[in-house]
Amino acid sequence: MSIPPKSNPKWKSIVSGKTSFTPKFLAGKIALSKLIKRVQGDPGVIDSAVDELHSLYTKNADKPSAQEDIKKIFG
Repeated sequence: MSIPPKSNPKWKSIVSGKTSFTPKFLAGKIALSKLIKRVQGDPGVIDSAVDELHSLYTKNADKPSAQEDIKKIFG
């Protein structure tokens, strides 16, 4: 499965909490909750938050729950 590029605006929308999303992928769920809190505390870290979430999903692109999350987010 292909993971959309970090430049896709949906990544920023998710890590900023603007788009409500509950991952099925457990590691994604844990990471996202931490990233949203970090970005809300300091919006300047949004790019590093996107990098972190993108990396997590890229490394786990073979996991069915991660694939399901990507399809849900990006269609």
